This record gives sequence, structure tokens and C-alpha cells, in this order.
Amino acid sequence: MPMRSDSFEILRDCRALYLKHLGALLLDSGIISGSAIRAIQEGAGAYFDEMVSTTRRGSFAEEANGLTSSRITLVGEDDLELGIRLDNLSARLFETTGGSLWKTHLRFVTLLRRPDLPKSNNPIGPKGISEGLMAMFAASGAIGIEQKLSLLDRIESCLLANLPGLYAEINDFLDRGGVEAAQASIVGSQEGPKQADQPATNALLALQQTLLAKLPGGIEPAQTPAGMGGAAASLLSQAKLERLIFRLNELDRQGALGAQFKSATSLSTESLIPELFSGDGPRPALPKALNSAELGISSAATEGLAIDTLAMIFEAIFSEPKLPDALKAAISSLQITLLKVAMKDASLFTDDKHPARLVLDRMGQAVLGLPTDVPARHPVCTRLFEIASSLRSEGSDSSTFQTALAQLDALVAERNGELTEAAEAYLPLLRQLDRRDEAAIQTRHILDKLIEQNPPDTIRTFMDKSWRKVLQLIWLENGPDSSQWQTHVSAIEELLWTFQPKTDPEERKSLARRLPSILKLLKTGMERIGLPAEAQEAFLDDCFTLQTQALRATPTPAADAGLTSVIAATGLHSAENEPVYGNIQSGQLILDTLDFSDYQPGPSRSLACAPGDWLELKVDEGETRVARVCYISPNSQRTLLLNPDFAVALAVHPAILDRQLRAGEARISPASSLFELAASRALQRTATH
Repeated sequence: MPMRSDSFEILRDCRALYLKHLGALLLDSGIISGSAIRAIQEGAGAYFDEMVSTTRRGSFAEEANGLTSSRITLVGEDDLELGIRLDNLSARLFETTGGSLWKTHLRFVTLLRRPDLPKSNNPIGPKGISEGLMAMFAASGAIGIEQKLSLLDRIESCLLANLPGLYAEINDFLDRGGVEAAQASIVGSQEGPKQADQPATNALLALQQTLLAKLPGGIEPAQTPAGMGGAAASLLSQAKLERLIFRLNELDRQGALGAQFKSATSLSTESLIPELFSGDGPRPALPKALNSAELGISSAATEGLAIDTLAMIFEAIFSEPKLPDALKAAISSLQITLLKVAMKDASLFTDDKHPARLVLDRMGQAVLGLPTDVPARHPVCTRLFEIASSLRSEGSDSSTFQTALAQLDALVAERNGELTEAAEAYLPLLRQLDRRDEAAIQTRHILDKLIEQNPPDTIRTFMDKSWRKVLQLIWLENGPDSSQWQTHVSAIEELLWTFQPKTDPEERKSLARRLPSILKLLKTGMERIGLPAEAQEAFLDDCFTLQTQALRATPTPAADAGLTSVIAATGLHSAENEPVYGNIQSGQLILDTLDFSDYQPGPSRSLACAPGDWLELKVDEGETRVARVCYISPNSQRTLLLNPDFAVALAVHPAILDRQLRAGEARISPASSLFELAASRALQRTATH
């Protein structure tokens, strides 16, 4: 395993990138202070240096106890409890980041020439972060174990959400640097993630085999002639085949499974294909699949197997509650057409690119985002009915289905284009939300530096609750380069200066000269954000007391220098993590928002969705809506979702959307084949009967 000549530079740059991004994600979380983050970076950096400098082969004991070996030096009950908690944190981080961390491990094996490198000794692994956390607690002084454990809980949530993205970026960096991943077979301790299970057997073929096994006499799949696949391939009698197709043509001519679709009125599926419905009630019954018994063919016959296979697929489609009734009506009207295809072309059951199967798939894509009770007069449904009618009347050869495919592709593209065009009107509103984030970030950085001076609690609270809002307002109105922004930033800086002891006569004169303008600007700002008069007076009284102490050269009471100054964040990042529903408006245009009341950073990794995806997600009052991802902001990853059919125009904060996707509260509507999904559902159903 040759050593790269530039390995030193790669390791150096990798270390810097790792610590930089680790610090950035902790800073964005707003959980801990800058000094606490630096302590973590120092501890993690020391661990990195130790791991890349050692050449010792790990023992079996170290492999087995890699997550706890650093804890044996801990003494005292509290330290032991903290050590156990850190070990558990490391274990959960290993589990969560397994895939992305393993990729970096294989590259470090190459870079360090260490095929024996234990996974637990990955220089950028969770164990190093655990060492950094220990360094942070060591620097914090005497604070209670409960405070430490509570803080660890919050930090863990941040790390679980963001470390996979960090490791993916490190992997990309090493890849760009030419560091190849070692082959897992040469790694001494192959602790990598288990290979994913092999894809399940083709559901359609499995469904046919299941039906074959249930036939009287135990017909086996092996009886199918060689070189032919699927149930339809076992149609041995040409006479039977011709009689069956003749029977299907007769049914088609009689209109038993079809009807003329009238787009001018809202038609129920029962009125479109009444022979396939049964039962009463306010809502039409499900369409009925045409099986071998309906055609007077024995289910034990080879022809019956093909018919019943398709019947089970149609039944699965018709029973899917999320599919619109209009789609089920259009597909139901194509049953005879598909049966005739199956009788003539055995590849319908074996070729996932068969044009007849793709037609059903495209129909499913065309109705994504439509309500289940969408009326037949909806433009999309009208086109589906027209295409289905053409297929029924023009025959079942491949060219007819290819024509239908082209029409469906055009329909999908047209609908997507309309949504993309409609989304353009909302982009200025989305950018307003992004600008609000920019204002919050810059305000945070300004006030964080001032908070490090440990002002009195009343002033800290004012800066957090009031002046932060003033600065954000000024930023949004005038921008960060404006004189108004600089004036308001300087006002709070000068306010803190007025609280410092004034022993020099010139300083006292300067205070008397500058104080009126400072207080005037502060009062104007408080009024702009609507701060109650009583709160204004209380704050100004506190300022007067502190300034009087300064004139008397009495030291201003400092904030507690324990946990607050070393570990805890400044207090400017304590916004609630619960989503807040709202909206932003421009003229008649309203964009709903699912966001936070105050700035929260997004996840460090990219979202699992992309423009063009259809999402099902929970919105206000827990309702589920389906909408298309029309735009993702390159600055904030804030996502614009649109669906006029559900009256949805929604901007979602990336942290909320990421959380919903990971928790299963939101999901991407599957782009997989409707035909194959139906076969999978039918197969599951046969297993339970």
C-alpha cells in the first residue's frame, strides 16, 4: 500500500477542514459558546494528531473496547457517569454515521498505510469528538453533572443531524485529493457496514410462481417451455388463444369495459364503467378486475394464469386509497387491451420497459398531486380518458402504446412546466425569507462579540430580546453597508462603554457629551419595535444605575464566569425549535411558511429531495398535503412547494423538512413503476391468504 508523496499536505488540510466544519456546525446550533467550541476543536485536533502519528497495530482488546478505552482514567462517580454517557454518545454516532464514516475510514487506511487501522481509531471519528467534549468540560471548571448531561443531550442531537454531511464532505475532499479507498478485503478489522440485502426477487415473476404453485395438480414453473418467460409464455394452444382473443374483442365491442368519456361533466367511475362496479353508497365502489372466472376460463388453464396475474395487479391498483378514482377508471377501461397484449406478447411479464407497462406508469405520474376525488373534467383526467380511449380503439400493437407514451410524457412535461412557471412568482417572497436569515446571522455575529464582554444580565436580556430585533429591522431596510446599520451597531457598543468605570475627567466629559445621543437612538429603536413604555423606562433606569456606578468608578457587576462564559451559548440562540406556521404576502400573492420564529440553521447535508419531486408532508393542524418541489434556495435550502389542486404554496425551512423526512412524517412520492408496485402489493396479499 504505497504512501502518497503529498500525504502530509493532505492530512494537514483534512485536519483543518474537519475542525473548521465541526466548529461551524456547533456554532450554527447556538448551543455552546465560542470558547467552548474552541475547546472541542482542540481536543478533537489532538486526537486527530495522535491517530495519524501512531503506527501501532490495534490489539483485539482495543478492537472490542475501542469506544471505552479512553475512559479508564476517569475517577469519581460523576466522572464515571459522564464517561459512560460519552461512550453511549460515541456509539450512537458510530451507528448513525456508519456508511459515510466507513468511506472515510477506507481512505485513511490508504493515506496512513494502515490496513490494521481500527474503525474506532478513525482520526475524524466520534471518539475524537468525545475527546473534544471532555476537553470542553475540563475547561469549564466546577459545574454540576446534571448541567453537563443536559448539555450533552442537546449537543448529541446536533451531531446526529449534521455529522453524516460533514463526513461526506471529508470523503469528497480526500477523493478530490486522489486518496483511493482501500479494498475492504485488505483491511485487518473489517468493521464496515454490512452490505445491503440483495434486491428482492422480481415481484411479478414471484407473483406468477405463487399462482402456479396454488393451481390444482401443483403445476411448477419449470413446466414453462424453455426460452419463454412468465405465465403468458405458457399459452400452448393456438386455438385457445384465438378463441380467448375473440371473446375479449366481443366484450370490447359490446362496451362491457369501456365508455365514452365526456369531459364536460364530472363523471363518477361507476358511470364510466358500470359493469365493473358493485355495491351501493354515496361513493362509487372500487372497479372490479377481470379474472379468468369472468371470462369462463378455468384458473388451472395456462391462459387463466396470465389473466389472473393481471387481475391481481389491477386489483392492487384499484384498492390503493391514494390513487385518484379517475385514474382507476382510465386504467380499468384498459383491462381488455392489456389482456390482449398479454396473450400476444410474453414480454409484458418480463420486460420492465414494455410500452404497455410504461403507459400505466406514466398515467400514475401524470396524476401525482391530484386529490383522490378529482373530477373527470379536470384537464389531466380529460387527457387520460382521451389517451385510454385511443388505445382501446386503435389496437394493442407496440406502436399504439408508443404513441400513447409520447402523449403522456407531453402531458407530464406540460403540467410540470406550468408548476415551474407558477413558482416564479413566489421566488421574490422566498428571497425575503432568505434575507431575513442573513440579517439574523449578521446580527448574531455582532452581538455575540459584544456578549463576550459579559455585560450585566439586564443588558444581555435587552440585547437579546430587543436590540436584536432593531438591528435585524435596520439590516432589512437599509442593508449591512448602510450608515444606519453602522450607527445602530455603534450605539450598543457605546452603551457598553458607558458602563465602564470613568476615572479620568476627560472620559467623564466624553460620557456626558455622548450619552444623550446614545439614549435617544436606543429609545427610537425601542419604539420602532413596539416595546412597551414600562419596559423602556425600566431599561433606561437600569442604564442610569450602571452609568452612575461608572462615574463613581465602581466596577460593573459581571455575569457569572462559570458555565455561562465557558460553555453555554450567549443566549442569543435560544429560539424555540417548534415549527411556526405563517405567511408572507405581496399584493394578492400569499406564500405560506413552515419556519421558526427566529433564525435556525439548516442541516449541513443536502436535503433528500430535489426539484421535481412530489412530497407528502404534514402542514398546519397535522393535515397531509401533496405538493411538487419547485425550487430549493441555494443559500438557505428553504424549499418552495406548490400544488394548485390542493391550494398549496408553501416555503419550508430545511431543518423542518429534513426532520420530517427522517422521521417519516414526510415522504417523496415514489417514482417507481406503478405496474411493479401493484405486483408487489398483490404478492404481499397472496402471502396473507
